Amino acid sequence: MIGRRPAVASQGCRQDAIAQGLSLLRRSWARLVFGVLLGLVLGMGSTFWATAQQLPAGQQLIPNPQQFRALEQPSSALSALRAEQLAAEADAAIQAQNYDQAVELLQQVFNAYNQRSNYHQDLSRAFAGIQNRISEEQRELARVAAQARDQAAYDLAVVYRAAGRPEEAVGWLIQVINSQSPTRELGTQAYQQLLEIGFVSTPFPS
Repeated sequence: MIGRRPAVASQGCRQDAIAQGLSLLRRSWARLVFGVLLGLVLGMGSTFWATAQQLPAGQQLIPNPQQFRALEQPSSALSALRAEQLAAEADAAIQAQNYDQAVELLQQVFNAYNQRSNYHQDLSRAFAGIQNRISEEQRELARVAAQARDQAAYDLAVVYRAAGRPEEAVGWLIQVINSQSPTRELGTQAYQQLLEIGFVSTPFPS
């Protein structure tokens, strides 16, 4: 009922909820990273490769083949592969209950995808009404990166709960809800986390 605070769950129920949230991390990242990489390959690979092939001999933009698509290499801070590696390291830290390290790694994942999403959004706006194909392509890449960013924010909140720091989870959960909307799966899960830690009182959907 609206306005009534639900009864406090037992310690065992809370631990089960946290454990269930942690168990979703690996599967979520596998889907998200696949989507990001697929979008990058389909969205930008053909255009850039065609441009390079049209240049006269001796005037290639990238004379060193090892520099080709440098931002997709794991060493790049903007690389989806790098974000995948960080997520895997965070998962290992979670399994070892090294929550401080997991938080640090997931924050790096969040920052990487947030930056990618913002850049793709900027490009989408720049090409709107000029080259709609590019604008739509960049908008889709921004959406995929934003989904990965929001997943990182949700995972951070779950790790904070597991570490006994629920007050630090609140901001991340609200960010997920604002970005995803309460009606989408991740937004609904974020609201449920807020309900479980006692920040909100009314279940959704009620």
